[in-house]
Amino acid sequence: MKKIFTFVAAALLMAAPALFTSCDDDPYWYDGDGPMVNPNGGNDNDDSYAYDEAEVLQGEWDGTMVYINGDNGQRSSFYANMTFVRNNSDAIKGTGTEIDYTLDSNGKIDHQNDPLKFNWNIDEQTGDIYIKYTNTDNKSTFVMDASASQYGFSLNENAGSFSGYMLGTSNNDMIYIDLKRVQNREAKSLTRATTSTPRFFGSSTVTPVAFGKQNLTTRR
Repeated sequence: MKKIFTFVAAALLMAAPALFTSCDDDPYWYDGDGPMVNPNGGNDNDDSYAYDEAEVLQGEWDGTMVYINGDNGQRSSFYANMTFVRNNSDAIKGTGTEIDYTLDSNGKIDHQNDPLKFNWNIDEQTGDIYIKYTNTDNKSTFVMDASASQYGFSLNENAGSFSGYMLGTSNNDMIYIDLKRVQNREAKSLTRATTSTPRFFGSSTVTPVAFGKQNLTTRR
């Protein structure tokens, strides 16, 4: 794995972990690839909001992750590589792999956890991203809220950045990610066509979480 990534620690979390609550309802898993509704109005299939969001999301991302245990507030900071694969060229759902690791003083991979596998989908009504880990003990599911004013996410095609909060729907855990797109030929080939206007999804501002001392965590 190619790895040179620099993270600048930013502001501390604005609220105590005890305030994080899980969603009340189970996530909506999209099972078809038919017409999709644009949250901004209209029903335009190929040009839909959800399709564009999935197209920008697909590919490989690498950066930092802070995992916060919702029961005791314990934080684990480490690096993460996440790859999102669509089920087909028109899908707004798919599969993915996450690899968590730490770096030594020379920027080389020091320790690495076994890959985590997940399924993901985008809610065609809201643009929310759901991520369900499939090889953890509890099959934990997290949601990234596109309209949240405080704990939302930012997916920026032009900047090649993906940051924000993954909130547990089946537990009170929370994950903060700050990732950059990994540029490679495969990622470029996944994009159907270059758009004239860079696409952006989620919130324009995301409050960062400080990256602490590196330590890997075992997912529950």
